[in-house]
Amino acid sequence: MIWDVIVLGFYFLFVFYFGFRFAKNTEKEEDFYLAKKEIHWVFLMISLVATETSSLTFLSIPSLSYKGDFRFLEIAIGYIIGRTIVALYLLPSYFSGNTISVYEYVGNRFGKTPQKTLSFVFTISRLLGDGIRLYVSSLPIAFLLERMGFPISAEILGMLALLILSVVTIIYSVFGGFRAIVFTDVLQWIIYLLGGIFALVLIQINLGGFAITNQIQHLETLGKWKVFIFDYNLTGDNSYFILFAILGGAFISVGSHGTDLMLVQRVIATKNLLSGQKILIGSGIVVFFQFLLFLCIGSLLYLFYEGKMVPAEKVFSHFIINEVPSPMLGILVAAILASAMSTLSSTINSLSLTWARDWDMDKWFSPRTLSLFFGVLLFFASLIPYFLVETWEKGILEMGLTIFSYTLGPSIAVFFLAKGKKDLPISGSIFSLFFLLSIFITIFVGIGFKLSFTLLIPIGFGSLFGLVTLTGMIKKN
Repeated sequence: MIWDVIVLGFYFLFVFYFGFRFAKNTEKEEDFYLAKKEIHWVFLMISLVATETSSLTFLSIPSLSYKGDFRFLEIAIGYIIGRTIVALYLLPSYFSGNTISVYEYVGNRFGKTPQKTLSFVFTISRLLGDGIRLYVSSLPIAFLLERMGFPISAEILGMLALLILSVVTIIYSVFGGFRAIVFTDVLQWIIYLLGGIFALVLIQINLGGFAITNQIQHLETLGKWKVFIFDYNLTGDNSYFILFAILGGAFISVGSHGTDLMLVQRVIATKNLLSGQKILIGSGIVVFFQFLLFLCIGSLLYLFYEGKMVPAEKVFSHFIINEVPSPMLGILVAAILASAMSTLSSTINSLSLTWARDWDMDKWFSPRTLSLFFGVLLFFASLIPYFLVETWEKGILEMGLTIFSYTLGPSIAVFFLAKGKKDLPISGSIFSLFFLLSIFITIFVGIGFKLSFTLLIPIGFGSLFGLVTLTGMIKKN
């Protein structure tokens, strides 16, 4: 186990070196937040994929095919469609002006109040969602420390792991800026991908070699290769009914890659519109094959544990902990941390950006000071699960995964309204209230009617669009 810790130590040192190796003068905003738009679009595309890939993705995607089949690829197909819509429809507007924050585009159309409202919602959702992701990512480090026999409680070990993870990420994010974050993302994505490939090969070896034909036939007999779901269940969950899944995936991707500053930042940091379109569409294709890799891991884990009672949500973690030998365990844990740190560093930089530009904090604080502040704030947000009773923890973790579904629908409506040629029939303040009301409507309807997550974003979109349109009709009459 000591070798696993040594591997992690080398990983952290390498991240430090890699982050500072690509850091240049980052005193000016354009340098710190966009790297002067000098980074090649391929690196930005990989950074985008790394940023949207969290440790929860690494550990949870295999569970979907372990307990089911490959139907999640329907969502991934929707992702490609959604990113194509953003690339062709929304992205030209972002490159038409001299904006650094995508919310500045909304401010130019509708005023400062809607701009700040979007920024505030983005801030809250990122602090909650990514704080929880950081908490989950610290668990493997805490496990290693516990296995080494540290004579302190699991909670203290977990907090110590969070501190280590946060300090390393904050340092290279604050001093290196966007350029260091992007190239460190590329490194971490390679580690993440190699970790997945290694896990796939190791499971295959543990299954007795490479008798792939027999495994394919066995999985086919079990119905675990199914991708498209054409049957609509009148009483059950229809999240993966083909129409809902592809449309839901498209809406999610339009919202995340068209309105979420952290992801859009990687697109507008490129030199021109064509490069930005390549980043968006290319990232969708890469994510599709990335999901395919981890779904294959889940299906092989089903064969490996067939007949044994292993919870689906923990099956990949269970395999890593119990079947991966030292020091390869340290490498796989590093892969988990890589997926978490790329998201965390990007969150720090984008939160700093939105408060510098959308709230005019750049008049008072430097980019590095703002980044340090939000890095510390994210660390404290990641401690929240430790102060909750155990019965609430699972619900909080699930909320961390779904919170963006409640906010993305209204956010999409804002940007589509901004794209239109007509002015709003209401003031910016009322529009901001409608935006917040739409989020609450989505939460109420989604929870009240127990709707699938693929329907939440269309509901949020329709709520805000409907409120604005209805108000305009009333005013005309």
